[in-house]
Amino acid sequence: MSAPILKTDILFAQRLLSAAGLYKGKLDGLFNDALDQAETAFDKIGDDIAKASGRFDMRSEGAIATLLPKAQELARKFMKTAVTAPFQVKILSGTRNYTEQNALFAKRPKVTNARGGQSNHNFGIAWDVGIFVDGKYLTGKNAKEDKAYADLAALIKGALQGIEWGGDWKTFKDAPHYQLASGKSVAQIRALFEKGKAYV
Repeated sequence: MSAPILKTDILFAQRLLSAAGLYKGKLDGLFNDALDQAETAFDKIGDDIAKASGRFDMRSEGAIATLLPKAQELARKFMKTAVTAPFQVKILSGTRNYTEQNALFAKRPKVTNARGGQSNHNFGIAWDVGIFVDGKYLTGKNAKEDKAYADLAALIKGALQGIEWGGDWKTFKDAPHYQLASGKSVAQIRALFEKGKAYV
């Protein structure tokens, strides 16, 4: 499978691929033929979406490949819109398993309020972007860089339906964050994910 996280966390892979409707086996954390076939089908779907929607830089491609198919479609529409911005945009991260999310939560200075199972990144429907100007990564450390992320969000929200921007959040604003709008809370999604049930 394209995403290394799905190779190292078998139960996570089973849940994600089951939620995508591709894996029908047990959620037991053991690799099996059904999971191998589901991974192959997942990769083919992602490749078909890329062929239909276009490909982007390698970093973005790697992150997009970790997302559920519906999110992959939206992320590619996002990128097709983002290329019209006066700066370069890359998708820097996509799906994270719970262990990866907990490691990110532990970082200082703080970059997320979400522990494993509390972020839509953990369910294959969210991605983070980076803006680059003349090869320089904009971190959002000043008003000019913040404005670039806000300008990108205005462009995206004006062009695409079904997308949510972390910069609109009331508490921990997350300007690089975008996600597929699910109409469900993170807790609802987590409950479905852990049972391998569809949530988007």
